[in-house]
Amino acid sequence: MEMATSYRYERTVPRAAALHRALAQQNSRIRDAEKLAADKAAIKELSGSNQVAQWSEDASGTTEMKILKRYKEIMNQELKTAKTEVILIRREKLRTLLDEENMKYLQEFEAKGLTYFKCRM
Repeated sequence: MEMATSYRYERTVPRAAALHRALAQQNSRIRDAEKLAADKAAIKELSGSNQVAQWSEDASGTTEMKILKRYKEIMNQELKTAKTEVILIRREKLRTLLDEENMKYLQEFEAKGLTYFKCRM
């Protein structure tokens, strides 16, 4: 019996080559699936970090837009105030000019011996 047992392990099985090829293909598919799973995990991690970066960029863009909007509001307010100041200064200068011209006319009339008619009501 001893002879039969050792012969069983020593002899070549006709389908052993096909079995080895099938096992090699199976191992290759397992390695490919593991590599694909690792690649998917890496892509998912990169996608997550890219998404966080995009959120951060969007947030900073939104903040910049708010800052620019605030600066625009401040500039518009300053322009409005400057316009008001220019108008007030112009009115004052015109009033001064009219008073000076009035005084000049009065002096000319007085020099000629005339009077300036004022309607008093």
